[in-house]
Amino acid sequence: MIRKPSTWAKPATTVTTQVSILESRNMTVVDKNEAENILRRVNYYRFCHYANSLVSVKDDFTGLTFEDVVALYNLDRELRSILMEALSWAEVSFRTAFAYIVSNDKQDPFFYLDSSNFKNSSFHTQTLVECEKDFKNAGITVIGQDANGKDIYEAPPAWKMVEIVSFGKISKLFCNIDKVKYLDKVGKYFAFSKTEIKSVIKSLADLRNQCAHHRKILFSNFNSTPAVTQDMRALQIDGTKIGSFIFCLHKMMKSDADMQASFYKKISELYKKCPNNIKKEFGTGSFL
Repeated sequence: MIRKPSTWAKPATTVTTQVSILESRNMTVVDKNEAENILRRVNYYRFCHYANSLVSVKDDFTGLTFEDVVALYNLDRELRSILMEALSWAEVSFRTAFAYIVSNDKQDPFFYLDSSNFKNSSFHTQTLVECEKDFKNAGITVIGQDANGKDIYEAPPAWKMVEIVSFGKISKLFCNIDKVKYLDKVGKYFAFSKTEIKSVIKSLADLRNQCAHHRKILFSNFNSTPAVTQDMRALQIDGTKIGSFIFCLHKMMKSDADMQASFYKKISELYKKCPNNIKKEFGTGSFL
């Protein structure tokens, strides 16, 4: 249930008032008309979220210009666009590898329905319940109802299921799988160990959601991050920043040299044009 607050003191404001508020907080605004135009396109709350990333005291924008914040916003938007292209490649490749490797090894197109194939059976059951909404949206055939009147769907084979269910739910199935050999095989397919691949897939699924909802990437605290690997340590990559994701995406692309080269070129070019304080937020060490 969502409920309106019992009291609320802040009224809605016009873009003119929003610019005045920013100035009252010591932000320099050179072109007020342009600032108002931007705030008509970029929510004031979002804009302040970016602005506060550049200061040490919240809402004290001393020494900061409106243009500084716009530059960070545009940089983050470009980074998100590059990441989404790479994440799309990684997602499709992982969906394919997961279904192909496990269904062929077990010779069971419906392995994902069998709770004995998963470590936590109750979590597996919960994940399948979550998948039902995706089945419904995809128009999967309903073959009856259970005792509670809920629809029973005719399960698709694994290679079809992975194209229907969200990346997040597939990552839940994968990370819960019982046989270590499947983690090992999928991991090796993407140049990771069986212990590394679980955290990589989970964190990439979370990052994909963050990018898809246009959330801030630089200066962010991520819900999950890839496990720090030996080669990441050698390059001094910061495991808490976006650089760890960038490195893992690049490493996953080992089997697709053209995509790997294109991704590295785009990220490198973006990185080079960043001011030094922003470069630190990439946390890519000597990788870029």
